[in-house]
Amino acid sequence: MKKIYFLASLLIGSLSFGQAADGFSYSGSLDSNGWTSHSGVIPAQLATLTGSLSYAGLTSVGNKTSLVSGNTQDANKASAAALTGTSYFSGVINVVNTTGLGANTTTGDYFLHSAATAGGTVTAFFARTYVRAGVVLNTFNLGILNASGGTAAPSFSTTDYPVGTPVFIVVKYDIATNTASLFVNPVIGGTEGTATVTNVTGTTGAPTSIASLCIRQGGTTGNIELDELRIGGAYAYVTAAVLGINQNAIAGLNIYPNPVSGSILNIETAANGSKAVAIFDVLGKQVVNVTTANTTINVANLNAGIYIVKITEEGKTATRKLVIK
Repeated sequence: MKKIYFLASLLIGSLSFGQAADGFSYSGSLDSNGWTSHSGVIPAQLATLTGSLSYAGLTSVGNKTSLVSGNTQDANKASAAALTGTSYFSGVINVVNTTGLGANTTTGDYFLHSAATAGGTVTAFFARTYVRAGVVLNTFNLGILNASGGTAAPSFSTTDYPVGTPVFIVVKYDIATNTASLFVNPVIGGTEGTATVTNVTGTTGAPTSIASLCIRQGGTTGNIELDELRIGGAYAYVTAAVLGINQNAIAGLNIYPNPVSGSILNIETAANGSKAVAIFDVLGKQVVNVTTANTTINVANLNAGIYIVKITEEGKTATRKLVIK
């Protein structure tokens, strides 16, 4: 049953309406790689940093991005289509230190949120994810706020998380009830359980749909690294072990034969450049990991079954289902 559930999670993720994901498998500014600045200083301050954040059970490749204390640029990534009803976003975060964070006695500041619009003008923010310094030295707290308006105040988890240790977060926003929920370190590939904390204090009316995921550098958001960001309409999509399908389209990608009945898998692209190829079994275990300029991959050692192939070339990543006979 565990194998079947993991595969189901991946397939739900590949079909989830309106999904978008970013593992930062490229270099340069986010503004040049699928994100749009909607506030703050230009030229872009948000850029990729070498190396991924590591979180147990989650496959992470490529690079990461970061918020820098004192910077002000905000950016958003549009979902593939409007998300109605309930939306989710997730990511791995690493609060580097407590420099620039609001004190434990304050409401802190928000650094991730969803929005009703996308592009150069984004003003309606929902499911705002907050950070502040913890009670214990060199720790932090996480909180959530559904919307602005009225006596809106974020609800915080009282857990003090240590700085320098990556944390996996999932945020849920229910349009029907205008409720935001935060899950901290939920099980990768698991079913939706009880949220760490929820919030309904904001009285601004819920939007008809959610259109984007936003990164925000606020006055007291401090120094935070971000990786493996996803937004979609299904909990399974944002918590799957492998980042969602088609993060960035690779031109001319063709994988054949599929199903594979021999020992060779061909992976061709328009560029046919050097590419990183990772193959995962239905439990999420990585069974192949190669970087090659060739178009052929030897899969002779793989047993018959269903796999997920993740290809990264020239900063773009795509994922495909693979069947071995």
